[in-house]
Amino acid sequence: MSKIKIFHVLTDTNIGGAGRVLIQFLKSYRRDLFDVTVLLPRGAELLSLVEAEGVPVILTEHGGDKSFDRGAVAEYRKIFRQERPDVVHTHSSLSARIAAYTSGVKSRIYTRHCTFDMPKKLTSFPGKQINGFVNNRLATRIIAVAYSAAENLTDTGVSEKKITVIMNGVSPLREVTEDEKAALRESLGIRTGDFVCGISARLEPYKGHAYLLDAAKKIAGAEAGDRIRFVIMGTGSEEETLKNRVRDEGLSNVVFTGLVKDVAPYYFIMDLQLNCSYGTEATSISLCEGMSIGLPALVTTFGGNPYVIEDGVNGLTVPPRDAEAMAEKILKAASDPGLMRELREGANRIYSEKFTARSMTEQMEKIYIEEAKRIGKEP
Repeated sequence: MSKIKIFHVLTDTNIGGAGRVLIQFLKSYRRDLFDVTVLLPRGAELLSLVEAEGVPVILTEHGGDKSFDRGAVAEYRKIFRQERPDVVHTHSSLSARIAAYTSGVKSRIYTRHCTFDMPKKLTSFPGKQINGFVNNRLATRIIAVAYSAAENLTDTGVSEKKITVIMNGVSPLREVTEDEKAALRESLGIRTGDFVCGISARLEPYKGHAYLLDAAKKIAGAEAGDRIRFVIMGTGSEEETLKNRVRDEGLSNVVFTGLVKDVAPYYFIMDLQLNCSYGTEATSISLCEGMSIGLPALVTTFGGNPYVIEDGVNGLTVPPRDAEAMAEKILKAASDPGLMRELREGANRIYSEKFTARSMTEQMEKIYIEEAKRIGKEP
């Protein structure tokens, strides 16, 4: 039996959602059925993580952090013609999709990892028709990581028949000792009995941190707000703006951690995870990781969030950009131990039912097998 030869193509030089999803797949895919290689741009931070899984990597000179790059098209085409993969699976790389199509790769899979409000030029004539024609021609199958991502695709002309929704899944976070938790709480100035809200997201406008600070300010002035603390994890273009605002407004209930490579200790000291996005949110890996240890979340109803967090079941939901609603629900959660117990139980249950890495991987493997049979490659 010959294995199905699959090339994954990523263009990110940093470690984003697509890269984290790929690593989850590499940790659990069936190596007796699939021969996997990953193409990364030179300098990609993901390289060491892929190599740690024992998966071969081809480094490319072109295409880093670009969906389309003429040099990358030529480079990918040369690699595909030499290596002759059965399946090319691209993650946002238009260059790789063009190269796979023009070099005769019969199975071309594209994953849509994000959700955002689509511009009118892509949802109306002629942009919708052009975009649909290109995507329908270049991809034989399309994976959307959220139902909202699938809606983005169909709204811009992509055939519904090509799309399969596979929501992201993760392995459980590692166990954390009580000593680790205590040391982290002390380093962050978190007291015994504090109710800890945390967010792990790039510090970019569309992630909604400004509204989180609005909510934190409201909570600081509330009667029961003196024991609620906010931990903001990550870096990004808004970092200095947000830090300056915290300093200028005297928000002593907010602490920034910078880039965190091991999120597990932080999640274990949280009572409630936050997601304040109003743009580019599909199936949040951070929310899935939190649920793997029974951590409920308060999220906006943007994009894929409502498909991950159900209000009153495994978390709480608020409209995007609504700091007042966010503050009210955080105060309610902090004052209602019974509610928090129910939400933790729901988070554990829904993670096991929907968001494990193995569940996601099995669904992807099914698509690979179907594609292999379609092109006459029996696994």
